[in-house]
Amino acid sequence: MISWERVPSGSMTFDTNKLPRGLICPLVTPLKTGDVLDAATLERLIGHAGIGADALLLGDVFWGEGLVLGADTRIEMASAALEIVQGKWPVLITITSDTSEAALGLLARIESFIERSGYPGSVFWVDYPIYYHGNRGLPQFYEAVASDTAIPLILGNHPGLMQRRKRPIKHKNIRTSVLKKVSQIEKVQGLIFSGSLKRSINYHKAVRHRRGFKFYDGDEAAFIKQPSSDGVVAGGANLLPEAWHEITWSCLNRYDIQQQYADHASQIWETGVMVQGFYDLYAKNRAAVLKRMLHVAGVLPNAHTASGTRRTDRTQNRAVEAICRKYDLI
Repeated sequence: MISWERVPSGSMTFDTNKLPRGLICPLVTPLKTGDVLDAATLERLIGHAGIGADALLLGDVFWGEGLVLGADTRIEMASAALEIVQGKWPVLITITSDTSEAALGLLARIESFIERSGYPGSVFWVDYPIYYHGNRGLPQFYEAVASDTAIPLILGNHPGLMQRRKRPIKHKNIRTSVLKKVSQIEKVQGLIFSGSLKRSINYHKAVRHRRGFKFYDGDEAAFIKQPSSDGVVAGGANLLPEAWHEITWSCLNRYDIQQQYADHASQIWETGVMVQGFYDLYAKNRAAVLKRMLHVAGVLPNAHTASGTRRTDRTQNRAVEAICRKYDLI
């Protein structure tokens, strides 16, 4: 069975004025039928994922099903999670929506809750702007956003996200020249990146003038092969928080002393093989397959997904049960 003992580390110590470094867990959104949030299960999930996470991400465009849930459910998810977390972890909240008006409306309503509740911890917005805005006028857009919010922003870039749009879009990535301009805005403090190695190198060059600008990998497999300097957004941390904690901080060279031992590299390699096996199953249907894994492992009471999410099939369900048995999660 899954262990609930917290990983002994310094991951709970963070500067509330700076973005976290390390393992960011994009929480799945626990649901009852009818796209209704299951707040009781959310508390259990946070306790489980928090064993290894350095920060929690809410309403993620993939793992959290943010783009197929209504605004009211997304706001309820954010409000309920913040009431549970109470500053124990930095919290990242995705605001990306179908339109700029909807994204800004979501931001305003959640920020209003944060102000009214006197929330004591670190909060950051996450936004994938190309999904609804495009490159043209993006620096001016974020200048306006930054002037209207007290909360720092993290941009997201994922070319695969554009496949969800009903109409074709010319550019699937933030242009490098646009990122350079946007990164000059003080409240824009980081980037979650998925894409080619060449674009990653160009993006790093574009933001090098910004001291402290964080660069996170948005793809688990890419991070394991060639980790960024600041961390990873790993959906697998919902299920295997301890394993992902070990992999993340080994890749970020935090455990320098442990690496002196001969068996450390072997242990990390074995852990990497395990998480890669899970990744290979959920990579093409992330939220649905991961929720099935969490249900089989006893973390979630069901595997309900949003009505707009493609469900798992019998073949996937059998594969999930097989791998969970293999690694004693049942």
